[in-house]
Amino acid sequence: MSLNITEYSTVYKNPRYYCGPGPSVIVQPSGSLTVAFRRVPSWLGDGYWGHWHPATEMCLTFSDDLGRSWSAPQVVAAGNQCPSLDRLKDGTLLISTHRMEMVSPEIGKSLDERPGIRTTPAHGVQVGTCLFRSVNDGLTWSDPKFLEEAPDLAPLHPAFYPPLAYRGNVLEITDGRLLLSAYSIADPNCAFLFQSSNGGESWQYYSMIAAGFNETYLYETENGEIVAFMRAGGSDESILHASRSKDLGCTWSEPEQICRGYPACAVRLQSDNVLLVYGYRFEGLGVRYRLLSADCRLSNFSEEYAIRDDGVSIDLGYPDACLLPDGRALVVYYINRQIDAPDNGAPRYIESCVLEED
Repeated sequence: MSLNITEYSTVYKNPRYYCGPGPSVIVQPSGSLTVAFRRVPSWLGDGYWGHWHPATEMCLTFSDDLGRSWSAPQVVAAGNQCPSLDRLKDGTLLISTHRMEMVSPEIGKSLDERPGIRTTPAHGVQVGTCLFRSVNDGLTWSDPKFLEEAPDLAPLHPAFYPPLAYRGNVLEITDGRLLLSAYSIADPNCAFLFQSSNGGESWQYYSMIAAGFNETYLYETENGEIVAFMRAGGSDESILHASRSKDLGCTWSEPEQICRGYPACAVRLQSDNVLLVYGYRFEGLGVRYRLLSADCRLSNFSEEYAIRDDGVSIDLGYPDACLLPDGRALVVYYINRQIDAPDNGAPRYIESCVLEED
């Protein structure tokens, strides 16, 4: 069993801008789509990819025609990386992201050299992971709420929060709580789980999913099991793993290998199969997918398929997906392509594709 790609669409492409890791997509009850992504003036011609740049803008763009066309981007905030957009059952919108704050050279030099402290392209310090809330469909947003506690993690500067980084999602589970995974940036990374019982207004540390992993996407199966799809660190960084919780995130199984590729997202299809999409930074650079069973297991039909395999640089991927009102799946990702340039100078931009079950 496989899916058919019915169409591609450019969500945002501007040679003046670098669009890096992200993006994220939600579908509203009306069927309209919103994509969150980040952009920064491009320095690709000078060999700089734009990761962690302090001038990064977090943007939203909208589609009323199932992703065939997109509005001009609206800037929501600046300086935040990897925005992930989620919609709660009550209509609240959440953007979860992490931030590096630009500091003076004097402050930068006064801090010990360690993960989360940078000297290029500017002196910066990892502030932590935070969330923005909107209760009016994104018209206005709250001030950021940072994760304030994590085991044995002290802020890198007294003005900041535990140096947690982030790429994932907010999962609203059957008991009404919200779950989110952020990770420590020191080696080895640790994937932590946080929970909120008040719609994301405040967050508490809940459990450790696994040591040696980062960039975690959370999914709840129909039988109530929570699955954490995690990017491995260290020597296994090319392998996507999954850990499982049968007690709604309190305890977790040992991580198991899923496939080559990272990071991933997952969405339930109308057939109850689960679409797993992930970046593929190996030969045939691009974005790939597999179909999993309803309980997120590899099965006889879980062959790997390419959404894009014509990238020219490993700087691509980070997909997200949602189910359209007509039952098709829409996937968004950032990409570069050989058709644009034969080297790392190829523009990084946001693209979507639509997948339909046979």
